[in-house]
This record gives sequence, C-alpha cells and structure tokens, in this order.
Amino acid sequence: MRRLFVLLALVFPLMALQPAHAADKPLVLEEFFRGTLKAKGTFTSRIDGTKRGLDVVMKGTWDRKTQTLTLVEDFVFSDGEKDRKTWRFKKIAPGRYTGTREDVLGDAKIWQEGQDIRLAYEARLKTKGGSTFDVRFDDLLKQIDPKTVLNTATVHWWFLTVGDVELRITRR
Repeated sequence: MRRLFVLLALVFPLMALQPAHAADKPLVLEEFFRGTLKAKGTFTSRIDGTKRGLDVVMKGTWDRKTQTLTLVEDFVFSDGEKDRKTWRFKKIAPGRYTGTREDVLGDAKIWQEGQDIRLAYEARLKTKGGSTFDVRFDDLLKQIDPKTVLNTATVHWWFLTVGDVELRITRR
C-alpha cells in the first residue's frame, strides 16, 4: 500500500506538468480547416469487412463577411478512383453551422458538442455501375492536438449500419 502512495505522489505532479493541448479548447471549424490540410483514412464495410483506403487534400477558405467556410476536398481512393467534393459551412450561431455539398441531400446539420464537432447529413452515392443510393452519415470531429483532427463516421442505409469511416486530418 505504501508503494502505491509513493507511486501516486510521483505521478500526479508529473501529470500537472503536461502541456495543455488543443483538446482543451473547443474545435472551431473556420480556424482549424483554414488553409491546406492532408488526410489519410479508411472506409470499412460492416457488410463484408472489406476496407477501402483514401487520401484527401483539403483547401479551406473562410469568408468573414458571409460567415462561410468553403472546404474543397480532393480524394484519391486505394483502388485509383478520384473525386472532388466542396463543402460550404455557413455559421449560423456560435458552434452551429449548416452545410451543403454536391452530393448532400438538403442541409447538413453541424453543431458543437463539448470540445468536439458533430455532423449529420444524407448523401447520394453513385456506384461504379452508375446507379445511386442514399445513405446517412453521423460524423464526429475530435481535435487530438493543434495539428490533428480525427474524423470518425458511421454510415447508415435505411435502418442498417453499413460502414465506418476513420480519417486523420493534419495541418501542414
């Protein structure tokens, strides 16, 4: 028991010396996503367990007058497919936004939840055969350190969870 108290007496002061990092403050979209960012991640199918890798280069610009963050995303998937999507996040209140993108149906809802940002939206995805289907995304953006955000998402089709996305986004 005495060893436990000695260990705790040594560990707690060391923990207090740890520097504060970005996770101590709320993530602010228009601050973190301004400029050029890179992301690397995977989509994992819950149907058959397959994984599809993806690399993304993002370029964000903030228009103070319209309170809009424009985020252009250039995707390269592990199978060679390329795609470009452009988000437009309109700030409607502190910690609250609406978002639009080419494949998003209606407006995405974006809100601050503690230190993190949540997104909820429906998107129309195209298959390689040319048909489409609508899925729902539930995203969580969590800032890991001043240069890194982890984006995790669950993808739903009707009442089924069909996949998960994990994307590590880093500032240059």
